[in-house]
Amino acid sequence: MSVIDARTAAMPRGASIPILPSIARGLDGEAVAALMGGAVLKGCDPAELLERAGIDPSIYGNVGMAIDGRSYFRLVQQIQIALDDAFIGFFHEGCRMALETERTRSYLHCSTMGEALRVSIRFTQALSSDIGPRLVEDGNDGVMHVCTYHTIAGLDRDIFVWFRFVWIYHLFSWMIGRSLNLRRIFVRGARPVQPNGFERFALFHCPIEFGAPIDALVYDRNDLHSSLVHGSLAEYEAYNAGAPDWFALPSGDLTWRGRTEQMLRQAQRCGDWSPPIEEVAHRLRTNPRRLRRDLAREGASFQQIRVRLRGELAGAFLLATDIPVTVVGYKLGFVEPGSFTRSFIGFSGMTPSDYRRQYKSDSTRVAVATTLLTEQTPP
Repeated sequence: MSVIDARTAAMPRGASIPILPSIARGLDGEAVAALMGGAVLKGCDPAELLERAGIDPSIYGNVGMAIDGRSYFRLVQQIQIALDDAFIGFFHEGCRMALETERTRSYLHCSTMGEALRVSIRFTQALSSDIGPRLVEDGNDGVMHVCTYHTIAGLDRDIFVWFRFVWIYHLFSWMIGRSLNLRRIFVRGARPVQPNGFERFALFHCPIEFGAPIDALVYDRNDLHSSLVHGSLAEYEAYNAGAPDWFALPSGDLTWRGRTEQMLRQAQRCGDWSPPIEEVAHRLRTNPRRLRRDLAREGASFQQIRVRLRGELAGAFLLATDIPVTVVGYKLGFVEPGSFTRSFIGFSGMTPSDYRRQYKSDSTRVAVATTLLTEQTPP
């Protein structure tokens, strides 16, 4: 969340407000009203908050209008400033922005994401009995971040959970300089459906289980070992001052893992599905030995990254197309169907056919798969 001083972040009364045009897709007006529920309950004027965020106030409650990811970020900022509460009014006990600043300062000085996450959780546990985060071993090379929220009765708890997950995802992605490789998300609520087709959870690019017994994010264990590339409050304030797009994949200064992923994705777009480390290292202007060492420092390996990106693309073909499984394997450079099956089991824990059968009806997964194919497959 933003820790910018309210005196510099809030627009003065009477100032010219840059009104944004409505867009077809994005968070619709009904969801916007739900997001503002805590602020309205505490006496804030929704029209005034929307104007301060540079948003047309007529969007409030209107499913025919929507806001984009930057407008959403600015709206969250304005709610926090108005209430002096990082939790946007959804708990009986809030978190004052001065405390949020101190919490931010405490984990920015950590060396790895895992350390920063644990510091943040300890700090949060001390703030309020309404919120109870904890880490639980997932057992599949992942770590589960379970979040317990006791929101005020009558407010939309589901949208608050989504708001917090978006914040966590963007914050820690920014801290390590690349998008988190989330393994799965569990949500107690039902899948949110908007008339405009906007999928709120698609931005996480991972499987989502709705109607789950808990609310949780499952991290890749390698991400927890990743070093922080940003470590000062000034950097964080500058990042927030730019109003990041919270509906887009997070970005930041690329680590060696991020650069390697970027180079491998470029190779995929050219139809080279499994380039050797020597080729990738050359294009990154380093050598294989150094690249292996730098990746190891970030808790990653070249082989793991290459297998995962190839597996993600295979999964996209399986869900977004009706191409036979054998043909998918050939398209991705596998000479024999058996080698494709073995590789995909190593990536997903199930055969390609089982994966297609289990997730073909998952609209969120299919939407993500379609986007990935559009971006990554050769023209």
